[in-house]
Amino acid sequence: MCVILAHSHRSPDISPMNVLSEMEDEDCLKDVEINGHDIPSLPIMDANGHPVYCSTELPLELSGVPILADFGQMLPAERCTSDTLELIEGRNLFDPIDHINNQYVLPLALAQYIGYLGPPPLEMIQKSPLFSTYFDKQGNWASEPPIPQTSLEEFVTTISPGEEKDQFLRFIRKLLTWDPEVRATTNEIYPDEWLMRSHEDMW
Repeated sequence: MCVILAHSHRSPDISPMNVLSEMEDEDCLKDVEINGHDIPSLPIMDANGHPVYCSTELPLELSGVPILADFGQMLPAERCTSDTLELIEGRNLFDPIDHINNQYVLPLALAQYIGYLGPPPLEMIQKSPLFSTYFDKQGNWASEPPIPQTSLEEFVTTISPGEEKDQFLRFIRKLLTWDPEVRATTNEIYPDEWLMRSHEDMW
C-alpha cells in the first residue's frame, strides 16, 4: 500500500517525515482493525485531562523505492531548511545555533549558508537592509564568524564518488538556492535524473 500526498507548492521539503515506502503485506492492517473492534484501547488521561490511546505495533515489512510524499511544509525564503540532507546523511547540513544559550544566530547561519552555497546574489544583498548589515557594497562577507571551509561534496559521505553522487549533488543544488525564483519547482524536480534512478542502481 502506498499513499501519496502532494500539494502544489513551489519547492519540496525533503525530510524523513515526508518519505513513504510500500508495505509487503497489507493484511496486517486488517488484523489491527479487527482487533481494535474486539479489544478497544482504553485511554490513559494525561496531566491535562486529555485521553491518550496506546498505539499498536505493526509487523511491517517495507520494500520498494521510497516515495517523496508531502510538499506542504514551507519556510520563508530567508531561511533554509536544516533537514534537506538529513534523510541521506542522518545529520543536519546547517547548525546555526548557540548551544550554550540555545539561540538561533543569524550571522552564523549566513556564514554556514555561504560555506555550502557560495555568496548570495549581489542584487539580493543590495535590496535587503538585513543583508547590508553583514555584507559590504561589493557583496563580500564583512561580519563574524568567518566562512567555514565546507562543501556539499565533503558533506555527502553515504553515496560513493561517481555518477550517482554527481547526480545527487546536482539535484540538491536545484533545491538549495539563495534566490527562490531560480529554485526548482515541484514539477521541475519530479523528472530529475537522480530521482529517476532505478532502485537497483542506488547505493
